[in-house]
Amino acid sequence: MTRSTSLGGRQFFLDWVRVLAFALLIFYHTGMMFVSWDFHIESGHDSELLKSIMMLSSSWRLDILFLVSGVAISFMISKMSLRHFASQRVIKLLIPFLFAVVVVVAPQAYFEALHKGVYEGGFWEFWTSQYFSFSWPEKMLAPFPTYNHMWYVLYLFAYTLLLLPLFNYINSERGQRRLALMEHWLIRGRRVIWLPILIYCFILICSNSTEITHAFYNDAYGHAIYLFALLMGLLFVRMPLVWQAFENHRHTSLVIALIGYSLLLTERYFFPVEYGVEFLGMIIKWSWMTTILGYAKRYLNSSNSWLEYASQAVYPFFILHQTVIIVIGYFIIDLGFSWIAEFVIIALGTFLICGLIFEGCIKRLNILKLMFGLKYTPFLSLKKPLLRNGAKQT
Repeated sequence: MTRSTSLGGRQFFLDWVRVLAFALLIFYHTGMMFVSWDFHIESGHDSELLKSIMMLSSSWRLDILFLVSGVAISFMISKMSLRHFASQRVIKLLIPFLFAVVVVVAPQAYFEALHKGVYEGGFWEFWTSQYFSFSWPEKMLAPFPTYNHMWYVLYLFAYTLLLLPLFNYINSERGQRRLALMEHWLIRGRRVIWLPILIYCFILICSNSTEITHAFYNDAYGHAIYLFALLMGLLFVRMPLVWQAFENHRHTSLVIALIGYSLLLTERYFFPVEYGVEFLGMIIKWSWMTTILGYAKRYLNSSNSWLEYASQAVYPFFILHQTVIIVIGYFIIDLGFSWIAEFVIIALGTFLICGLIFEGCIKRLNILKLMFGLKYTPFLSLKKPLLRNGAKQT
C-alpha cells in the first residue's frame, strides 16, 4: 500500500470518499423505485424502512460529491494554466454531458414513457421521432430531450466557468497568504463544524424556496448549496490542517450526526412539527459530511490497486448507472419478487453491466474514452504515419 505522507500532498481518503459516494448513488437510485418519491420507474412498493435509510444520506450525498469535485479542481488549476484547464473542462465535462443527453439518457426517457403509457412503439422510432421533439408529455418527470442524472455534470461545468476569476486569485501569492490566515483561524476550536452550518442556515434563510429542482434555469437554492460545497473543497485542499481538524473532531461530528438523524426520524414518524425541520437538515448535512471526512482521513488515507481502478471507472459508471437501473428495473418489477429481491437484483445487475460495458467497450474504443471523460489519444496523432523505426512522422 502507498501511504500519503503530506497533508499538502495527495489525500487518498478523498479518492475513497469520491468512489464510495458515487457507488452510493447506485443503491440510492435503485431505492427510488421502492419508495413513494417520484422516479422514472415505480415498482408499486413503498418501503418505510428503505425510505428511513435513504433519508440518512439524502441531505448530504450530493454536497459531498461537489466538495470532492472542488478538491479535484483545486489540484488541476495548480498544475496548468487556466486556459488549458477551461479547455480540459470542455473535454471532460461538456462533451460527455452532450453525448449522454443524446445517447445514454435517451433509454431512460423511452422506458419511462413505456412504463407510464406515454408511448408504445420501439426505441429507434422513439429516438428519431419523439425524443428530440422538445416537448414535455404529461406524466413524464422531464421533457424530451432531457439530461436526468447528468444535471450534476452540467452544474459542475457551469460552476467551473463561473469561478475562473477565483481560481486565478487563489493561485496568486496574495490569495495563498489569505488562505493561510483563513486556515489558522478555521482550525481553532470547533469552527470547522459550526461555521459551515451557520453558512448553510444563512443560505436557507435567504432562499424563497428550499426545493431542489435540478432544472438549471430554476434551481436557486440548489445552486447555492452545491456551489458552497464546491467552494469548500476548492479552498480546504489548500488548507491541509483543516483535514486534520476533521479527523480530530470526528467523534463530536458523529454524535451530532446521530442525534440529528434521530430527531429527524422522531419528527417524521412520531412528533411532526411545522417549523425548524429545514434547519435541522442543515445540521444533519454538515455533521455527516464532517463525520465521513474525519473517519475517512483516519482510516482510508492510503491507496491500493482497487482504488486506482475504481478511480478510473467511477465517471463512466456514473454516466451509465441510472440508464442501466431503469432498463433492468423495467423488466424486473413486474415479475412478482419481493421488493428486497428486486432491489438486490437491480443494484448488483447495475454494477455488473456497467463493469462489462466499461471493460468491454469504453476502455477499448478511443472515441468512447472521449465520450465518457477518460484519458484518450488525440485523433490527429492517430493519423500520423509510423516510420520504420516506430517513431511518428512529424
